[in-house]
Amino acid sequence: MNTVKSLLLTSGLCMAAGAASAQSLECGQDYRIQAGDYLSTIAQRAYGDTANYNLIYSANVDVIGPNPGNIRVGDRIFIPCLGDDLGQSTANTAAIRQRTTEALPGPSGDRPIRVLTATGWAPFMDEDQAQGGLLTEIINLALENADSNPEYQIDFINDDGAHLQPLITDHAYDISIGWSQPNCDIMDKLEDESKFRCNNLDFSDPLYEEVLGYYSPASDPVFADHSELKGKRICRAEAYTLAPLEEVDLVAPVIEIVRAPSAADCVNFVLENKADAALIAVDVALGRINELGADDQIQMHEALTFVDVLHAVIAKTHPQSDEILGVVNNGLGNIKNSGLWFATVRRHMTAFREASKG
Repeated sequence: MNTVKSLLLTSGLCMAAGAASAQSLECGQDYRIQAGDYLSTIAQRAYGDTANYNLIYSANVDVIGPNPGNIRVGDRIFIPCLGDDLGQSTANTAAIRQRTTEALPGPSGDRPIRVLTATGWAPFMDEDQAQGGLLTEIINLALENADSNPEYQIDFINDDGAHLQPLITDHAYDISIGWSQPNCDIMDKLEDESKFRCNNLDFSDPLYEEVLGYYSPASDPVFADHSELKGKRICRAEAYTLAPLEEVDLVAPVIEIVRAPSAADCVNFVLENKADAALIAVDVALGRINELGADDQIQMHEALTFVDVLHAVIAKTHPQSDEILGVVNNGLGNIKNSGLWFATVRRHMTAFREASKG
């Protein structure tokens, strides 16, 4: 039995942008990238809304690569349609179970795979979202569609600071979802938290690739290089990894890290001058910007956008680490090959953006 307890800036020349906009653009067709294009301007022309550019990125990640701010003139990408048929989940819709961390059984070969999720991170993991959020539904679909037909349960434990330690490292739970993997090839640049992930966790294939952006007041110049952020107070949500900053040498004392209660709150911190800039998932930032009606007060520096890949993780010391990751990766491959993964992403992200406008 299975249970499941962008105001975007463009910096292209006016003449080039004008030439790009002359090409007709309809969803459901390929589009050849022109000089002056950004994914945001392509989304505006295709859907009338820059916020949907992440859907274009998700449909073309193999063509675009890891930096959606650096699309290449001449590349051909597919423009997916939003439409009304956004793909309905075949996931088990049983009530999501609430759990405490007390008296959890240890691992055994015959128990269900135990998965941790949390709440408060809409649209990715949140009890108020359909199916517990995008990532919760994706891991549910992956396990439901794995060839081995495993038994599993997905529990909400909302103290996500306890997910990795002790719940995952002590094997009380098997996997936790929604974690990014540091670049473990640059250990000398990493802080202790990132080193912990490298040394103690194994990572699944990607669950989802979220686009992260740097936001600052609209009065700032457009930043084209990370070095322009030196000396600034950069907001990052509490308990969020600093690995993306470490990789581009934005660490103390070069910058000052300002922690906010949530990623969306970093938008407020920038607007209230509690931080000079913020590093946030674009979809989360756009939701808060729309909520505040602040699209003329804050800007995203599109040249600095990059992809943060989110994974499921398991302890390296877990006795079934390879077996469980194999099941997860098999299921992820199946739902990606069938188109169910993309339909699920599209449904969640479209619903989230529509709610943000409301």
